[in-house]
Amino acid sequence: MILVLTSLALAGWSPNGSENGCNFFLGSVEGTVQPVRAECDWTLPADKLQALVAKVADHDKYFSAVEVCDVLSSSGTSAVAVQVHVASGISDREVVLDFGEEAIAGGKRYTWTKSADQSAAKRGMVAVALDTGKWEITSTEGGAHVVYELRYDAGGSVPGFIVRWFQGSGVRTLVGELKKYAESH
Repeated sequence: MILVLTSLALAGWSPNGSENGCNFFLGSVEGTVQPVRAECDWTLPADKLQALVAKVADHDKYFSAVEVCDVLSSSGTSAVAVQVHVASGISDREVVLDFGEEAIAGGKRYTWTKSADQSAAKRGMVAVALDTGKWEITSTEGGAHVVYELRYDAGGSVPGFIVRWFQGSGVRTLVGELKKYAESH
């Protein structure tokens, strides 16, 4: 574990706590965005976690910050969906995301990024400025190794204390929600 922490620190990631079988990191600031990362080792089957993350239409079932996730189109390993993001203390956000899936050594990578076409975002909410990230879920002898990364700019006006909360407790909650859902279903 020390080798992993050292290599991430060298790659621009700073430790930001541990919880629930995960180590959390903050990346180097990129403009106005500070990337976040989680690395987890869970005793859950990788294929079960992969099935949950792959089902984009159900993200609003697992993640409390995703109030709506309506798939607009899907084919094979890609999908386009409109999401509504909610957080206490700020206005709801809306974004159209392009989702992808690909095989990696020992597992799968699931990615998303803000779509170039935001015309399906019609609820009149604050537009998310940046939303790109990934889940990498690989099989291990004891279960699954899970990597989560996110670069997110909520757009509009967001108090700094809410941004800092999300980079810490918010990310821990989100990642923990996937684990909790997988354990109970």
